[in-house]
Amino acid sequence: MKVIVIGANGNTATRVIQLLLHSPHEPLAMIRNVEQRAKFDALGVSTVLADLEYPIDHAVTGCDAVIFAAGSGGHTGKDKTVLVDHIGAIRSMVTAQRQGAKRYLMLSSINADEHSNSQIAHYHKAKALADQFLMQTDLEWTIVCPGGLRDDLGNGLVAVSEETHLEGITTRDNLARVLVGCLDLANTIGKRFSLLEGETPIDSALRSV
Repeated sequence: MKVIVIGANGNTATRVIQLLLHSPHEPLAMIRNVEQRAKFDALGVSTVLADLEYPIDHAVTGCDAVIFAAGSGGHTGKDKTVLVDHIGAIRSMVTAQRQGAKRYLMLSSINADEHSNSQIAHYHKAKALADQFLMQTDLEWTIVCPGGLRDDLGNGLVAVSEETHLEGITTRDNLARVLVGCLDLANTIGKRFSLLEGETPIDSALRSV
């Protein structure tokens, strides 16, 4: 499959790209700034310049799958969270449907809830609304809801659950491996699950969802 990774320059998404390079799939990195292209050129990965605040049909054309790993980031205002994590995510889903990219993997978050009153409620609400929209599409979707993200090396051991109102952490390495692993596991289609550090090997955990 040709897989477009939206938000490719992010810490988790870059790990996803690197894993896709060693898989049967062909990665395409969607980037927002031309300055980000050099990193992917060095990896031998094709890039496409697009912005979630505008139409992205040209980026998704010819792709078979979408991995949405974009985010407004913690240093932007609430308006950007809505524009990227909510509206931008929905734009990518509609575009995927229009362009025939059937497989869609969403990087969400634990505690995503449209009624959230957490300290980052605007983020949790945006992610929840995007997730709800995705679940109503005819895409072959999977929604992964990780805990707080850490940059240390992943050990390949995780815990997955249908319960998403949780506390805990997830390494970006393990998260990236889960996102890529879901691409080829039909049993993960139509599933939304939390992902935390645990004691189960990733492949076994994903086959159990």
